[in-house]
Amino acid sequence: MKIGEFVSMLNTTKDTVRHYEDLQLITPTWNKHFREYSEKDVLNFQVVRELKEYGLSLNDIQLIFSLKEAHSCGDKELVNKVVEQLSLHLHKLQTEEEELRVRRKTLESEMEQIRSLLGGDSGHD
Repeated sequence: MKIGEFVSMLNTTKDTVRHYEDLQLITPTWNKHFREYSEKDVLNFQVVRELKEYGLSLNDIQLIFSLKEAHSCGDKELVNKVVEQLSLHLHKLQTEEEELRVRRKTLESEMEQIRSLLGGDSGHD
């Protein structure tokens, strides 16, 4: 399929598709003067989208894709690297979550102090 159909099917933009091509995350073939996108490109695009939804960066995704190209999909090294990247990202999210929890508790405490200065009136009816 040509880029217009590819973009429409995946609800994306030509700029995004070309960027992913530059990063070698999708690799269409050339047919005369046009790029032709295959089912593999569709699947790869969907995998990129899914990994981005997990919060992985395009650099992390490139690393995973380069390992995929060097090894078969079920290869132990590839699976271990994917698990490693996801574990690192999970740890980062857990750290961010803890930082947000601390900030929320600090804000709640500050609000309580302000309310107590007002004689317990929270301003709500």
